[in-house]
Amino acid sequence: MAPRAARVARRVVLLGVGGVGKTTLIYRILGAAAQPRATLRPGVYRIYARGEAIDVIDVPGQRAAEVAWAARRAGPIDRALLVYDVTRPETLNALEEVAGLFCSGGCPAREVVVVGNKRDLAEELGYMVENMSLPYPTKYISALKDPPEVLLELLL
Repeated sequence: MAPRAARVARRVVLLGVGGVGKTTLIYRILGAAAQPRATLRPGVYRIYARGEAIDVIDVPGQRAAEVAWAARRAGPIDRALLVYDVTRPETLNALEEVAGLFCSGGCPAREVVVVGNKRDLAEELGYMVENMSLPYPTKYISALKDPPEVLLELLL
């Protein structure tokens, strides 16, 4: 009997500037009790859900543009989550640059989704910066307050 071929993990990359909640999103999905700290170097988290493995690539926001360019050469990417903070318009403006670098000359990800994070803070403040500039579907979440199952849907 021939050996079974190993299933390749689905690859998801999170892109966005620092402080928008990329690592918090991953920690909540994983159920980690620790508080995330600033991401200083790219990390890969393997998540098993619904019978498949998902490698989530978390990148340092301080080097988002540089990492976006490098991610183009990292091999096939199933989904890119472009994350910004809905209470800080400058994070959406910066995300436009990151997305431009990541998708210049054709996007390396099969799917791209914009994720507006910190919806709970926007509700408290009474205003929200909506994505009107990036031409991808947009989901609005609260990485801190939404149930992990809801957040997991972003990866699937």
